Order: sequence, then structure tokens, then C-alpha cells
Amino acid sequence: MTRFNLGFGWLFILLASCSTYYMTSMARVRQRARDDIQRELVKTTLASEHESAEWINLFLDRFWLIYEPVLSATIVASVDQVLSTNCPPFLDSIRLTQFTLGNKAPRVDKVRTFPKTESDEVLMDWAFSFTPNDVSDLTPRQLATKSNPKVLLSIRVGKSLASATLPVLVEDMTFSGLLRIRLKLMTNFPHVRTVDASFLEKPLIDYALKPIGGETFGFDMMNVRAPLCIFRPRI
Repeated sequence: MTRFNLGFGWLFILLASCSTYYMTSMARVRQRARDDIQRELVKTTLASEHESAEWINLFLDRFWLIYEPVLSATIVASVDQVLSTNCPPFLDSIRLTQFTLGNKAPRVDKVRTFPKTESDEVLMDWAFSFTPNDVSDLTPRQLATKSNPKVLLSIRVGKSLASATLPVLVEDMTFSGLLRIRLKLMTNFPHVRTVDASFLEKPLIDYALKPIGGETFGFDMMNVRAPLCIFRPRI
């Protein structure tokens, strides 16, 4: 600076510029280091702990009311067509007359993510449940309009005037389980090569089965219990 005949004023300006540059650089380095440390801590937490999924449950509560009638109508149309064309010879007809999953959406109780996988692989553990009979988390307005899941199968036996229709009813369905989901990704559309889903433990399934009598006079076959054991379906 002396060579260019610059005074002390220019020296102060140069020192102020260098100080500002140093402070800005150090702040940027600290922020990047903080982000890297936080990212590693989040990965460790994801691999060792479960996290809640209330955001997706809130979405399911709204979306289920719109999608469930469409899903039920699609299932009735497709399954009823298959049953009508594949009726056993000893039956006159078999039809799926009613199918609904109720207006209470399934829930994702907790999610665990494994970040240390291959770059084209996603691995997660999902604990989910479908308990439409649990009304503890429903508001009085939701209770007033609540509908339960119901599957009604109409079986017609006999021929012409000697025929009779037997309603087979399945209701009060509940389901819960811990599922491991593995997604294998790829670059081309639809960007998911394979989906592998398996239960990590025995799922809990319960329902009311009334093969005779329908909803009014039907007897729940799931109430039949052997001594010291409970009859439940096994997967």
C-alpha cells in the first residue's frame, strides 16, 4: 500500500474487508458443519427409533372418505363378476351384494427407516392398524355418521321354486401388524422395480363371521372357542 502511496484510511478499509470476509467464511463453515452433524444424528435416530406418522394419518382421514366408496364399488363390480362366472354346480348363484370398509381410515402407528442401504433401495418398517370399532378417537359428529365394515355374500341354493337365498355376513373386521417394506428403484418409469412386503411378526386379525341368519339372526362363528385356546385365523 505504501508503494502505491495509499494512506492509513485505505489500510482500515482493507482490514475491514478482510475481517468481513473472514467472519462470513467462518459463519458458512459453521453452518455447513452444523448441517452435516445434524444430518448424521438424524440418520442414527431413524435407524434406532420409530417416529410417528400423524401427517399421513391426517391425510388418510380426509382422503378415505372420498376414496372408500369408489374402492368398494370397484371391488363389488370386479368380484361379483368373477363369482357369477365361477359358481359351483351345486349352487344356483353366488353374488357379492354389499362391500364396504366403513368410514374410519386405516392408521400408520409408527415408521422406522433404515438409511444405510444401497443407493437404489428403500427399506422401512411400518406398524399400521385398521380398527374401525375403536371409537375413542372419534368426535361426536363422526360417531353420528359412523359406518362399520361389512361384506355380504348372497348364496342361492336349489333350483327355480325350490331355491332359497342364504346371506353370509362378515363384519367387525380389525387388523394390525408390523410390516417391512423394501423398494427397489430404477431410472425408467415407473421408477420402482420391485416391492417386497413381509410381516415381521404374526399379524392380529379378527372379524365376525355369520354364515347363516344374516345380520339379524346370524350367529358369530368366531365365538366358538375350544378349551384354553382362542380360535383365530392364521397366516
